[in-house]
Amino acid sequence: MKVSRLAIIGLGSIGRRHLRLISELRPDIEVVVVRSGNGPYSKDEKLASKIFSSVSEAIKFGVEAAIISSPATFHLQQSIEFAKHGVHLLIEKPLSHSVDGVEELLKAQKDHNIVAMVGYVLRYDIGARKFKEWLTDNKIGKILHARIECGSYLPDWRPDQDYRKTVSALSELGGGVLLELSHEIDYLHWFFGKPINIQAQIINSMALDINVEDQADLLIKSEQGYPILVQIDFNRRHVKRECSVITTEGEMTWNAVKKKVIWKPINGEEQDFDYTSKGDDKYKKQLKQFIECIENGAKPHVSIMDGIKTLKLIDAAREASKNSTKVFL
Repeated sequence: MKVSRLAIIGLGSIGRRHLRLISELRPDIEVVVVRSGNGPYSKDEKLASKIFSSVSEAIKFGVEAAIISSPATFHLQQSIEFAKHGVHLLIEKPLSHSVDGVEELLKAQKDHNIVAMVGYVLRYDIGARKFKEWLTDNKIGKILHARIECGSYLPDWRPDQDYRKTVSALSELGGGVLLELSHEIDYLHWFFGKPINIQAQIINSMALDINVEDQADLLIKSEQGYPILVQIDFNRRHVKRECSVITTEGEMTWNAVKKKVIWKPINGEEQDFDYTSKGDDKYKKQLKQFIECIENGAKPHVSIMDGIKTLKLIDAAREASKNSTKVFL
């Protein structure tokens, strides 16, 4: 089928990005927006043909696809309503704020045979894909240890807003470092496979005057038996997004900030992969794939089940931290 009408739910920063990019990539698609009206007016609204106040209005209008970019606590409810009417879905990360209710979405997806994918956009990053490719190369040897770090300063994310009133800082809207930086949890599964168990320390340092956790340290055992250390936070003044592995043959690192993948063998010449990409590039690839899945039957890079795996690991981390114990998955 050819997509002719698409709805964007929520017009925060990510919703505005999707609206702009869809208008550039596929001007033949009529885009409508569903928004609560609580946020400020945006000039990007002019790119939409219609503004609705409810999902039901968009369904009645006849949209074939929808991008769910509202706060995480609304994702499942809105997605299920669309899915039950046969509307294809790109659901912004995270899939939801917890795993409760995900089975209903899976059932609706199956019953109505719709495309449904989750917006973990780092899967489309050139460096991430190169790192994933090199992980399967025998030359790197056996992985002994993996480390994932991601940190930046929350007040710098949206400098034109009071960060304490944004989705990222409000528990009732699905905020907190685990959900907001769950890209790292998603690509952990993609790079290293199914985790076996997890220990965690999740805290609110109180440094930011917010009511959600602002840092988390996770220690995970991979299915291959090696440890994976994950450190994520909202407090770091020097932005870092990096994944590295220590192996029997050397060390490999993907630095998403410097846009570089480096392999340092014990013996031999260092191998560097430098790449360039603009801020919109990953999102364009994701949107193109979403449309390709609907129109030509391509398989999504990030399925609903992938989104569920991420939520289950986050829930396990919360349990492990709360009870100071190891949780088996």
